[in-house]
Amino acid sequence: MTLAATLRTAVTGLATSQQALAVTANNVANAGTEGYVRKVHAQEAIVHDGRGAGARALDPRRVVDEFLMAELRNQSARLGRSRAVEDVLGRVQGEIFGAPGETGRAIQDRIAALAAAAEALANDPSKAAQRAELLGAAEAVATALSRAGEQVQRLRADADRRIDQLIDAINADVAALERVNEELARGRPSAELEDRRDRLLASLAERVDISTYRLEDGRVAVYLRGGQPLLEGTRRVLVYDPAPVVSATTLFGPIALYAARDIDPTTGEPVAGAVGSVVVTGGLRAELPPELATGTPADEPLIVRSPFAEGELQGLLEARDRVLPELADQLDELARLTRYVLDAAHNAAVAWPPPESLTGSRLEDGTFDASARSGTAWLAVIDRTTGATLHTVAIDLTADLATLVAQLDADLSGHGDAGLDGDGRLVITLDPGKGVALADGDGTITVTDEAGRSWDYGFSHYFGLNDLFTVDPDRPTALALRADLAGSPALLATARLDVDPGPPPRATLGGPGDPRGAHGLAAAFARSVATVPRGSLDRPAATIGGYAADLVGAVAVRAARAVDAAETDRAMVEELERRMAEISGVNMDEELARLVLYQQAYSVSARIVQITDELFDELMSIGR
Repeated sequence: MTLAATLRTAVTGLATSQQALAVTANNVANAGTEGYVRKVHAQEAIVHDGRGAGARALDPRRVVDEFLMAELRNQSARLGRSRAVEDVLGRVQGEIFGAPGETGRAIQDRIAALAAAAEALANDPSKAAQRAELLGAAEAVATALSRAGEQVQRLRADADRRIDQLIDAINADVAALERVNEELARGRPSAELEDRRDRLLASLAERVDISTYRLEDGRVAVYLRGGQPLLEGTRRVLVYDPAPVVSATTLFGPIALYAARDIDPTTGEPVAGAVGSVVVTGGLRAELPPELATGTPADEPLIVRSPFAEGELQGLLEARDRVLPELADQLDELARLTRYVLDAAHNAAVAWPPPESLTGSRLEDGTFDASARSGTAWLAVIDRTTGATLHTVAIDLTADLATLVAQLDADLSGHGDAGLDGDGRLVITLDPGKGVALADGDGTITVTDEAGRSWDYGFSHYFGLNDLFTVDPDRPTALALRADLAGSPALLATARLDVDPGPPPRATLGGPGDPRGAHGLAAAFARSVATVPRGSLDRPAATIGGYAADLVGAVAVRAARAVDAAETDRAMVEELERRMAEISGVNMDEELARLVLYQQAYSVSARIVQITDELFDELMSIGR
């Protein structure tokens, strides 16, 4: 071998050792960097005409287990979903039902306090303090239910907003992946680019359910679960417009996929005429309640359907469209039961002295004539000073509404009037000094609601003439204590009207010490009412307190399961990360040992260069 060839060989050794040192130093510098994959120096021999001519450095080789990495991405997707659900249910417990073990704040505690106030009132209905306590407890229950219903919709709005933000983050990851693909396609050194690619894929997999396919040139294609391409040569963009206001009737828009060229860079919205493909359908919720489900194709536009099984996006969709709507249904059911049994008890009783007028809360819409009706109810005109009965009226519930109201008005002639106001509410007004008292008698009005459930009402209860609560017809949880009751506890009904049908009929109203109406309020908490299955609550009947306890327990169990699922997924991710670190992580002892080895190799090559240079000098001196 000539001296020139020896020098060239030594120089290649210097260059190769120098790159090996750089790779090792880079490993040491990034030992604590999350997602960094250890690199291994690679080289090959240079051969000319069958003779060795040194070595050349190759691109550093990444030490990675592709199967483990793919499994880590899959498990991260599961963790993304379970963590999103855990977060929402944790907020439900903390913001709506109170922390576990916390007393006084949970809805069932408010209902228990109201039941205790009703018992205290039944023991002595004449005490103003007992009346005020019951009305305060009733207002607390109404407020708790109303706030709970509002908070559920606020949590849905927050989930919807997070979905929008998450889609922006997904689009940013895909755009970054596209740039990495372009650099890989241009032949850029791939090790660091592949690290960036894997970090982006890990972030993307945690956010949305994807599958990947690696091409021979190092580029990667990304597909959403269901097969729609997110990045295949060119990227696509997910587009979603969050709802400006979220309520139980909000129709959410779809999540659609568009080619990047079809998106206006200024607005981020599709250009006019662009056609995208729907990934997640728009709609009301993931499953319709019995009130809305018809079993016909008309249901389909209302149902949100997602192809995803894992990922944070799926967790947020599940929270917004299934978990929280089911909770809202359960709170609505509890509010309906509460209002029904307590209003029924209060309508069956009469205040002392009885009021001069009653105005119903029901806006008549034809339900009365369409309902099943039977029997007779009673109305008595009472002297508000002496309590004496001045007149007794039988109300035939089998008559249609127009006939019933006309007959009632005629029967009250000389004492007052009855009729429907402009909104269709029944109004009974007596002359000054006269009070109106009602009794159900054997009259019953049975109404079947949209869920197929039957409700039995008395006359006063059906028309809402002496309700305890008022409600927003569009929001069952929006209960409020009746305004005039809140301002005048004396209007709280604690007595009962007794009627002997005769003939002639004779009615007697209990006096200020009559506790039977208050007993009815206390007994209402033990009344079991038919319920409609709502999520995991599928008991055929329940009391108010029983349903509230079941609701709180169901939420607690679901939250605990969500925590367990998230912890399990988190532990699996940590275990896979540990295994990945064993393979791909940097071991400082090993790297320092390699550093010494490469330093020695560099020194040997440098020594050969030095010796060759000295030999050249000797030859030159001989020539002179």
